[in-house]
Amino acid sequence: MRMLRRVVLGLVIASLGACSSSSSDDGGGKPVDNPNARVGEVHGVDTWTDGTVLTGTVTVAPDGNVEIAPGAKITCAEGATLYVQGKLHARSAASHAKITCTRWAGLVVSGGGQADLEGVDLENGLVGIATAVGALESTYAEGSILNSLKPFVVSYGSKLNVKNVKATTPATLGPGETSQADVEGTLVASHLDYDAQHSEGISVRKGKDAPEGGTLDLQDSNIHATNGADLVSAYGAKHVKVAYTTLTGAHCGLHMQPAESFEIDHVTSDTDIYGITIYDSGIGPNTVTNSNFTGTAAWLDFQGFDQGKVSFDNIYTNGMEILTGTPIPSISGKLTAPIPDAKPR
Repeated sequence: MRMLRRVVLGLVIASLGACSSSSSDDGGGKPVDNPNARVGEVHGVDTWTDGTVLTGTVTVAPDGNVEIAPGAKITCAEGATLYVQGKLHARSAASHAKITCTRWAGLVVSGGGQADLEGVDLENGLVGIATAVGALESTYAEGSILNSLKPFVVSYGSKLNVKNVKATTPATLGPGETSQADVEGTLVASHLDYDAQHSEGISVRKGKDAPEGGTLDLQDSNIHATNGADLVSAYGAKHVKVAYTTLTGAHCGLHMQPAESFEIDHVTSDTDIYGITIYDSGIGPNTVTNSNFTGTAAWLDFQGFDQGKVSFDNIYTNGMEILTGTPIPSISGKLTAPIPDAKPR
């Protein structure tokens, strides 16, 4: 079963834009013997109401325009995948809709497709929501992504907006499995509660075929773990902004290696071994302001290989400072008490 999960996840992430069709339906994705089921390609206008079942791989075709009705509970067989090449939308904040399956591949917005979802809960997907290269700007708001190995996958050239969302990852991983949100495009998130459990959090990186790294704008959020890894990390990112956010319970709250530029403001990194680690910095500007770093071992592990200067201002720390890189960052306005509003507003 775990091998199947890894294979399915690999196929979803590798393709991020595949589609399928079926000759057993009425031409609109509805099997003639079960009008509540959807299979193959869905064309034209369609509404998914309570009791809708996704069977196998379902693709909202480029001419498809699907609405998820408020309160709808949508189920699927294990291993199902939902691709969106057309439009998928919902307005269900007052009465949440849900896609829930024992285990499925997840929701993928393909090139040319668009999702605009409000109040839709996604449960047990290997991927929560993914945007492929060439996907139109998409939005996921007022919902939850529960028990997903990769709650968000944002491919190069795509943009995903997230607001008022709870995301949880599995407490236990199978052999060879990893869990994190992958950002190679642009993720704009606010009021996100992300439980990384024992794993990584949000990783902003440069893709193998991408000429530039991903961008993260994270505000008013809570990213937390239980003996987790790095909660927000940058590996060749273009820009990382984290503001009014708490990062707790991990090896490292923030890890830069590198971001071309980064802004850290009104952040509290607490009960993490390292509040912030900087192994490389881009040309910048790179600023860390109005923040609390109360790591148990150190608040800054500055290892060098840096192109741009890092400045710290109005910082509280109760841990050891390690400064070994060059150029040495400028540190001003060190405080003797934590900043009380360095948290979600």
